[in-house]
Amino acid sequence: MQSHNGNPSEAPAPTPAARSSRWANVALLLLSLLAPLLAIELGYRLVAGLPLLKLANWRTEHVVTVNLGELKAIRDPVLGWTNKSVNYNEDGYTTIEYGVRKNFDETTIRTGGMLAAGDSFTEGWEVKDHESWPAVVEKLTSVPVINAGTGGYGADQTILRAEQLLPIVRPKILLIGFHEVAIWRAGHTVFGAPKPYFTLDNGELQFHPAKFVQPHEKNSIAWMAYGIREALGYSAFADYLLSRLNPNFWHGDSDRDLYQRSGADEVAVTCALLKRLKSRADQDGIQIMLVLQYYATLILESDRPGPHSRAVAACARDIGIRVVDQFAPLHAIVAVGGPAIIRDYYWLTDGVFGHMTAKGNEHVANLIFAALGDWLPAISDAPSRTGSIPQREAPQP
Repeated sequence: MQSHNGNPSEAPAPTPAARSSRWANVALLLLSLLAPLLAIELGYRLVAGLPLLKLANWRTEHVVTVNLGELKAIRDPVLGWTNKSVNYNEDGYTTIEYGVRKNFDETTIRTGGMLAAGDSFTEGWEVKDHESWPAVVEKLTSVPVINAGTGGYGADQTILRAEQLLPIVRPKILLIGFHEVAIWRAGHTVFGAPKPYFTLDNGELQFHPAKFVQPHEKNSIAWMAYGIREALGYSAFADYLLSRLNPNFWHGDSDRDLYQRSGADEVAVTCALLKRLKSRADQDGIQIMLVLQYYATLILESDRPGPHSRAVAACARDIGIRVVDQFAPLHAIVAVGGPAIIRDYYWLTDGVFGHMTAKGNEHVANLIFAALGDWLPAISDAPSRTGSIPQREAPQP
């Protein structure tokens, strides 16, 4: 059949009505696809107690990993990363020499008192300098407590950090802060960022430094996937689902996985490192206390500490390390006051529990203070504000 212009190869142009009908069908198809997704999203937010209309990148907000691009974190060849030293000050978080967090008005390392090493629970994320538990312990004892906690550390990095600072701080008491996830991190080569790790070879600890990677060339397919991830990040339900199905893709980047296992037994490694630390501390007359803390979800959902914490507490006691465990006291508080009372002790943001509040840190500080007991007279003469600082020694793994 010949067209109106005499060219049999050309089909008649679609009429405005036909074009309008086609776009209406496309819109109807998109609506039929988006409506159930929107219903799922709103239903999940309602069940999870999240704001129904909040527009946020949930993926970005919930990535709780060490970001070396942050101002307060810098690479370290032995530790993987550490806090920036001297005069970092933001939102009530202040550091002095060696990336140590201030407690009060001190401006330099004070020697001869206590040294606290751990991850963000020890460091005191989400509270002011004077509200971290090392600061509260100092207030209770009138003895300087050097806060060397560093966010994201595994148990292995915490012990390396303590070993690095022992000749600098020269403490009489060493407080080591762990929790279940910190012990689990000791079995990883990457946990948010490349980290050092240990393996056991015939019972002997073998140190492996962090392996920092160079960025890969951009691949169009890979970067398209990460572009889709960025869009999905605005869905609270997608954040909940994908963070569990594929955390490496959801929380990682295009250059490396967020989590990489070392193949080592994290409990065995942690216990071997504690034994090494105890041997060194005994030579210098330093007492060690292990402080075990927990995420709020474990306090609410379990009737006992996690398996890693229980195992490490047992091996610590076996080698003569005094243990303070926050689980039972907090669990008892919840049993009497109900689950809602846990919000007094942990920050709750958009339905997700974070670090301890000032009250939570005060709670663990009081447990530590009570457990110090007979050790306190030996450190009562430690300087309360200043102390000499020796030359920095090269840290050894």
